[in-house]
Amino acid sequence: MNKLLGLTIFSILFFSKSVTLNAQTPEPTFLNSDRGLQRAEILKLEMKDDLKIYDKKFDSLLVIQRDFLAKIKQVRLDKKLTEELKAKKKKELFDARRKRLKAAGLEDAEIKRVEDYFLAKEKQAHR
Repeated sequence: MNKLLGLTIFSILFFSKSVTLNAQTPEPTFLNSDRGLQRAEILKLEMKDDLKIYDKKFDSLLVIQRDFLAKIKQVRLDKKLTEELKAKKKKELFDARRKRLKAAGLEDAEIKRVEDYFLAKEKQAHR
């Protein structure tokens, strides 16, 4: 009887601890899984090698590019703008990105590589 009681108490404590741990752990997704983080790091390293831009310049480039992509997306999704206005705003955003990259210390040749790289990536995405 004591063994049965002890086994029951142990089972209850073990399973309740297991349930508590599972409740606190978020459902793994691609973004918070190790695989997702590894893939993001791999892409980042590939981009670094392709562009041959390193250290602070590369970190600045990533921040500038994320900001640029967010603004371009807003322009593309704005249904109030005509195609002509969208093209004008996109050109302004490309020019602003170029100025920011220059201010971040990238040379003209590096900026050209960045522009060509992302243009090629965009074309690949639309295939």
